[in-house]
Order: sequence, then structure tokens, then C-alpha cells
Amino acid sequence: MNKLKEWIKQNQYKIVICILLVIGFAVRIINIQNVPNGLNVDEASSGYEAYSIANYGIDRNGNSIPVFLLSWGSGQNALYTYMIIPFVKLLGLTVFSIRLPMAILGCMSLVVMYKLLLILKNKRLALIGLAFFAICPWHIMKSRWGLESNIFPDLLLISIYMLIYGLKNKKDYIFYLSFVVLGLCAYAYGTSYFFLPLFVVPVLIYLIIKKEIGFKKAIICLGIVFIVSFPIILYVIINTFDLPQLKILCFTIPRMTTNRYEELSSIFSSKFISTSFNNFIQSLNILILQKDNLGWNSISPYGITYIFSLPFTLIGIIKSFKINRDNKEIYKNIINIWFIASLLLLFVIEPNINRINIIMIPIIYYTIVGIFEVCNNNTITILIIIVYLISFILFTREYINTDFDKYMVFVDGVEDTIEYLDSVEAKTIYIQYSYKEPYIYYLFYNKVNPHDYIDTVKYFRENGSFDNVKAFGKYRYYLPKSIEPVESTAYVLRKDNGLDINYSKWKVTEFKKFIVLENN
Repeated sequence: MNKLKEWIKQNQYKIVICILLVIGFAVRIINIQNVPNGLNVDEASSGYEAYSIANYGIDRNGNSIPVFLLSWGSGQNALYTYMIIPFVKLLGLTVFSIRLPMAILGCMSLVVMYKLLLILKNKRLALIGLAFFAICPWHIMKSRWGLESNIFPDLLLISIYMLIYGLKNKKDYIFYLSFVVLGLCAYAYGTSYFFLPLFVVPVLIYLIIKKEIGFKKAIICLGIVFIVSFPIILYVIINTFDLPQLKILCFTIPRMTTNRYEELSSIFSSKFISTSFNNFIQSLNILILQKDNLGWNSISPYGITYIFSLPFTLIGIIKSFKINRDNKEIYKNIINIWFIASLLLLFVIEPNINRINIIMIPIIYYTIVGIFEVCNNNTITILIIIVYLISFILFTREYINTDFDKYMVFVDGVEDTIEYLDSVEAKTIYIQYSYKEPYIYYLFYNKVNPHDYIDTVKYFRENGSFDNVKAFGKYRYYLPKSIEPVESTAYVLRKDNGLDINYSKWKVTEFKKFIVLENN
């Protein structure tokens, strides 16, 4: 026992770090297939595209190895889909397999944040930072489902750590690799088209001024980012100037039906100044109130970083922008440049928490710095630990018990219905359009051959802003004017469909939230 006590005393810091990592990993991975409940429409799309490309070499629109996914007609970022592919090949196309890469990336970010804070300050800040990041509501929630845009902040965090580590340890290959990752960020989320130039160029200029790198090295870094992101640059040019779709070797640079980055950005607005100002005010409102009224992004009253963390965040911002000639401040200011570039982004994006996700990690960093500054005696430290621990427990309980199916973009209880329909002999199946883009769930759960889908798909409005699918194969995503028992015809309705139907005339098969009506 004495030896054990001595070992614990000697290794208590490492033990605490391991405990925090276990907590952080557990809350990001355990039961991800069921929490959040229901499959989100965008993650279903990413998952099916991964399955389609992995097995047939094309997406559901027939494009081979696209650098950007056409998806709904307005596009979807492709990088997360390619990250999913190995998991889908190994584990099959399931909710678990398409969420696991996001959860793993979230867990990696915990380690990266800890390592970054060690470089920027010391072990005490790194410990506080890991503890806070491990229980941060925003990062937990975004790590547990496969929204493709949510890999952007984690990738940038990894690239910044590699950049600073490479500089500090004189490892040029790691330093240059960080710019490869920065280039890959262009495939993670459309907001990177605006953010990356505002971040990469000032960082390189700053490092030149501080004599950390020379001009030649900066040009090489710019070249790396340009080469890696060049297909996305072509994509933006094609879609901004209405040029035809392009195919280079086996890669497709697609032409969208509509440009989401034009719709959501004030840059293309005829009221640029007023729209930009409104975007910024709305963004600040989201960051201060820590909610965007989208229940899958934040849970009240906990918010993004726990609402009571705001004073710590302000303290951290003030402290971080305070001039200090310590050599480590050179690296700290890279985070400040990240924050400033993110603030500028707030002007041009119609905000919600997903769209302004790139500012979240700087805010988390400043919150950590603020807590570090305030924790100057044991009493205050213990009080802060207790408050955050209780808040974390309450948040976790609330999150686990939230029914995400009520938001309509998460669909629960549809898998068993779809599997049953695959065995139904009816030649035509009408499906009530009672949740967003129901066709994607039929592609996902039935693992439909994309060629069969492409050959039979019909839209509600051809060449519309979004590809709202009306039918493919035997499925019709609408109800006829009258619902009557007809040979070789079946109907799928929600149990709470609100329709006046005499069920005694039908063969009724019930599932969790849906019923299937067939001719007796």
C-alpha cells in the first residue's frame, strides 16, 4: 500500500490526464449509434455517398470521385464522405460506421488541444484546458453525429498544432504537412473559402516579421495550400461563373443546381453592408446567448461552453491580446489571428452554430485561459471544479434524454419500416412526405445501387433549387388524392398521420412510428 501511495503521488498528474481523456473519449463515443437518436438527413446523405463511391465509384448523381458532392443539388462538402469510406467498407453502412470517424476526430482533438496548450504555456494550463475541453457541450454534441462541416474546426486545430510543433522543434516536414492539412480544410466546409486566405496569409506574414520563417518558406507554404485546394478553387470558379462541369482524370468538379455559398454569403448580396452588419450582430447574439434555436446544436441552459463561462472567455481574450515579449507569445498569437479571421467571417455568413463553427475553438481557448487566470487559490479552484462538474452531469443527462426525432431532420424508427418494404411485393409504394428528404433514408438503409437510382429518379420540380425527389424505383414520395386498397400498391404513413382512413379495409403492419397499408 505504501508503494502504491508513493506511485500515485509521483504520477498523479499523469493519472488525472488519463482520467480526463477516458471521460472525454467516453462521452464522445459510447452509444453514438443511438444518441442522438434518429439519423440526420445530411449524415444519411454523406453515408450513402460514401457507400456509393466505395462500391460503384460514383455518387448518387453519377459523378465519379467528386471533389464536392452535388447531393441535394446545392452541394455537400466531400471530405467527411471520403473519411467515412474505410469505416463503411469495414463495418458496413450503419449509423455507427458513419458517426465513428467524427467521434474519433473529436477524441483526437482532446489530445491535440492538450499538447498545444503545453507548447503555448505549461502543464497547469494544459490540464485545465483538457478538463474543460473534455466536458465542453459544443464539442461533445458535434462529435457525436456525422455533420460533414463539423470536421473543419478539428482539422484546423490539428494543423495549427502541427505548425507550431514544427516551428518549435525545427521539424520542417511537420511544418509543411500542417499546410497540407490547411489545404484539405477547403474540402471540409464552404466557409473555408473565405476563412483560409484571411488566416494563412496573415500567419505567414506574422511569422516572417517574427523571423520564424523566411520569405521563400512562406511561398512554399502558400504553394502547398494552393496545390492541395486547387480542385476546390476550380469548383468555385465553375459555379460562380456558370461554367460547365469539369472532369479531370477520374475526378469530377461538379456544377451545382444552386450555389449555397452565394445564397448564404453577404458578399453576393445587393445589400452587402446592411446584410453583413446584421450577420455580425446575429452571430454575436448566438455566441453570447450560446444558442441558435436549433436543438441539435446546443441545449439550454448549457449552451456552447456553459453560459456562465462568458466572464472567463472575456478575461481570456483580454489576457491573450495583452502584449508580452515572451517567446511563447509568438505561437499564442497564431490563435489570435485565427480568432480575428473568424470574426471577419461572421460578417459574411448567415449564422447558426454550425456555420460559424470555426470560431468555437478560439473561444474555448480563451475560456481556458480565463479559468487559468482566475484559479489562483485552492478554494476558487475547487469551487470552479464543482460548478463545472455538476453542470456537465446535468448537461449529459439532458442530452441523453433529448428526443431529436422531434426536429424532423433527425428521423428515428424508420429503419425497420424500410427493411420491411424491401420485401413487399407491391409494384408501387406511396410514402407520406412527413420528414425531410425521405428518399435518402431508403437509399441508405436499402443500400440501393446508384445506377438503379439514377435510371429511375424523378423530381417534384426539374431543375429546381433543390433536388426534391418525387420517385425512384417502386417508391413514390407523395400520397395520391385518394387512398384506397389497390392491387400491387402499398402506402407508408406516420401513425399520427391525421388522415381519415378506414383501417379495417387494409392489411395493416405497424412499426415504431409508421404503419404500412397493403391490399388484403
